[in-house]
Amino acid sequence: MEIMEEGNMMDRVRILLQRDLDYYRAHQTVLQENLCPGVVGGLLDFPRYASFAAVKLVLWWEQEYVAAFRQASGLLETGAGGDGGEQDTDKGCGGVAMDSAPDEFVSVVTDSAGKLLQHLHALSQEALDHADLTVLTGTLGAAALVKNCLWCYNEQLKRTAGDKPLTLHGGYKQFHEMAEALAERLLDLHCRLLSLYILQDADCLHWEDPHPFFEGERGSFVVQMWWLYMQGTREDLWNTVPPKMAQRVLAGMLNESLTILTVRYTQATPSRARGLLLGTDVSNVLLCVRQLLPAVCGDSEELVGRRLRSKVLRDVHAKCHQLLCCLLARACPLPVLYKFLRRGLTGVAAFCARDPTAVAPWFTLTSPDLFPDPRAELRDGAAVALELSVLAAQPQACWPVLLKVLMMRHCKVANLVMKYYAPHVASDTAPASKSVLPVEQQNTDGRGRGGELGQCGGFLCPGGGACVLGPPSTQALAPGLVVASLVHVVAGAGGPADLASVLLPVLGDGPGAWGSCLDHRQVWNQCRPPWLEALLKPLESLMTPIVLSLLDIVQAGGQVDDSTAECVQGLAQLADCLPPSVPRAAALLEDWLPADVSPAGGSVLLQLLLAALYSRLAAGGPDLAALAESLCHLGPGSRHAPHLRHFLEAAADSEQHLGDDYSVMEAAPYMEEVLVSKLLFTAYGKSSLKVLWQFLQHSSRWVLGQLRVLGEGEAPAPHPPAIPAATCRPASCPLLHTAFHVGGQRFDQLLAGTWAPDWGQLLCTPLGLATDQFWSQLSRRAEFREPAERLSEHDATVVAALSSLFASAPPTPGRSRCHL
Repeated sequence: MEIMEEGNMMDRVRILLQRDLDYYRAHQTVLQENLCPGVVGGLLDFPRYASFAAVKLVLWWEQEYVAAFRQASGLLETGAGGDGGEQDTDKGCGGVAMDSAPDEFVSVVTDSAGKLLQHLHALSQEALDHADLTVLTGTLGAAALVKNCLWCYNEQLKRTAGDKPLTLHGGYKQFHEMAEALAERLLDLHCRLLSLYILQDADCLHWEDPHPFFEGERGSFVVQMWWLYMQGTREDLWNTVPPKMAQRVLAGMLNESLTILTVRYTQATPSRARGLLLGTDVSNVLLCVRQLLPAVCGDSEELVGRRLRSKVLRDVHAKCHQLLCCLLARACPLPVLYKFLRRGLTGVAAFCARDPTAVAPWFTLTSPDLFPDPRAELRDGAAVALELSVLAAQPQACWPVLLKVLMMRHCKVANLVMKYYAPHVASDTAPASKSVLPVEQQNTDGRGRGGELGQCGGFLCPGGGACVLGPPSTQALAPGLVVASLVHVVAGAGGPADLASVLLPVLGDGPGAWGSCLDHRQVWNQCRPPWLEALLKPLESLMTPIVLSLLDIVQAGGQVDDSTAECVQGLAQLADCLPPSVPRAAALLEDWLPADVSPAGGSVLLQLLLAALYSRLAAGGPDLAALAESLCHLGPGSRHAPHLRHFLEAAADSEQHLGDDYSVMEAAPYMEEVLVSKLLFTAYGKSSLKVLWQFLQHSSRWVLGQLRVLGEGEAPAPHPPAIPAATCRPASCPLLHTAFHVGGQRFDQLLAGTWAPDWGQLLCTPLGLATDQFWSQLSRRAEFREPAERLSEHDATVVAALSSLFASAPPTPGRSRCHL
């Protein structure tokens, strides 16, 4: 779309919006621009796409900001949308000299935002009138982008406020309200589609029909179509709507549709021929919710119903519990009910109050692979599988849950990943800063769609190391990259035992050749194994002061010996500020070091520091090359031995606390958020987390197979799949497979006999059942409504006994009604 870039700002905005409207009328869609995957989501919940008009307006706002404040706002890394630089700070649109004042900036942003608001309102109304989800999500993305940009500019105005305070809060509030309103309309549209078209089927809902549905060979089509619609809508929401908003919409859809299904099945009075259909449908609904729920939960505590911070999730768990009670009353065989209830209701655990700290009973029933015995403690593999299911279902990376999955239960996942990849990287030595680093950290010539190194071409792409542009789609994630990322994360967030559990598979099983890279004769060698490169990475920034000091000495004509002495003294001064992961790793490596390996100065810690310093000096040009070579000859017999002893004494005196193991801190609430924030503050830590998030997204099935917690009938993957670019999501199952399978099993498991609930165990579980509520469900069974002469003698006796038992039972106080 050709847009005028010169002239008055408001005139250009009017032309922009008019042409955007003309484009919509001509094509019945909104012209959209994609955002950089690295900025999607986050605390402000940036969208994946935004309209061309919104993107262009933000670019013009940035130019106005530069003209008013003589500096970039930081929202766009390239300043006013060009190459950036001081020479461009006084240029406006089209290169025209531009000068403005802060109050003029606020005025023009407020006016143009108001025009865009009216434009988006008109487009959204058209989308709602025609039920056009594509246009509705496009306008929602535009509103979300502008809202976030106004928030960023408003924060900058607070910092630069002078005597006259300036604010854009009014515009931010309007776009915030519009984005939320559009999300409500999107939810309402999906709920109407569900209630009017998906959940209506007269043939399936004819409960009084004396003939079985579909000859009793399958459940109703309603639940199957509902499951397929929810799965497809989840994929659409994940790919179009801002991540947090997508989760809220999906949770609202699940809650509203469960309301309809719960009322329908708890109030149904089927004939004897269709009683089996009701039990089959209720079991299918519970199994489907079990698969959908991880996508709208924040952690495993919400998934299993222990700690529910959201009202919607509380409602979902409550309705699933009502469906469980309905399933128990309608589908449990009469002999089993009579066996447990014949001595009275007071001694039956199902009528006792539920433990709020226990796992929701409906969840344990639908997860027999994780809870083979609900009364036993959760196994390590099952606990990890719960967190992993939540992590893999999220629309965006959840860093605290990622760290928890990697390191919980004594680093179980990290350990099994390292054990698999250890043979692949045992002899893998690649040039430093090449193959073992994430692509955005490499000094290669890879280019993104934007044509610049490390850029994806999306709007707001920061470029360089901050972009999440991954390797080309034809390449797989290298094992060395996974190993290096894993070692860096565990070393930075865990304790000695955590790091030992990750390094031991690489070091302990080999014949001793692993230690050759730590010999003093290998200081110069830049081909290092991935695990060693990961340990050296945190030292790079610490070497900058030493390199600058040595460069001054060399340029002043100093001798190599003097520079070497200065180098060792500088290392001794760094002993107080080393990252805890470095001395922790050095202490562990010294305990495992083979006898034929002699590190520099007899210290692995000194060896690590010299290797990191050598890399920096070798890259510093010919002036530092001779000094770099002198580091290879440091040892106890060299003339610098006193300086080395000084370093070792300083390192021993300032030995830092090695830290607690993550398994010790696992039970502490929010501890993973504190630990992961330390990693996110560094570029390499952030890149390592991205690599591991990408790995677990694609390899979650392989991990579950290694943990032996796959459902019955699900074949474990023999090895992790080849992982494409970081921007690619795992491929979803084919549509036909999704329509007829739930969690790897075919639909109608209860009917087919592939899922057999333990009714006795369920009756022995505290469910908080009210006697009158349970009787209202039980009495709707066909056996209790048919004349006694139509029943067998056994069934007639059971029905009479249970009817008499509940008739004499007093109602449960405060729990006599089913709240939906």
